Parts: sequence; structure tokens; C-alpha cells
Amino acid sequence: MEMIEIKKGGKYLVLSNSGDDAPMKTEGEFVGYTILGEDGAICFKISDAENRTLFRLIPVSGIIAIEFTDEALLSPKAKTEDKDKTTYIS
Repeated sequence: MEMIEIKKGGKYLVLSNSGDDAPMKTEGEFVGYTILGEDGAICFKISDAENRTLFRLIPVSGIIAIEFTDEALLSPKAKTEDKDKTTYIS
């Protein structure tokens, strides 16, 4: 299977684990990847109920699903020989 990546600036809906029985929904603009403690995380720019801009970090291990409707937001990852830069989500 070909490696794929989501595009910065795209709008996505992320379902992730929360402390409750129901998953947390995050809808916003994908900003990029980062490190949260010792784990990888994805960063999204979101708006709260008072229309303030917030950034939410979601640990990769807590992601249940990433949903989007525009196929243009998904692209095949360019093949590189540097395997140390590859991030796998399991």
C-alpha cells in the first residue's frame, strides 16, 4: 500500500479517545505534526464557542479516525530513501 499524508491547511474531522465513553470530535484546520511528551501528536487550529482561535494537540495513539470529504486533501507521500523520517500510526 502506498504511504499517504494529510495536507496542512486542510479541514478535517478527527475522532479521538477522551476520558468519557464517547469519542472527542475535533473539527478544524490541520497545522502539522509535533511531539507531545515522548509521543507524536497532530495539531489542529479550532474555534471555541466564543469564536476564539485555539490549537488542539491530539496524541497519535488516541486517534480513532480522520474524516474529510475532499479527496484533494489526501495525497500520496513522495517516496524517499530516508526511512528515519517516516511516521507510522498504529
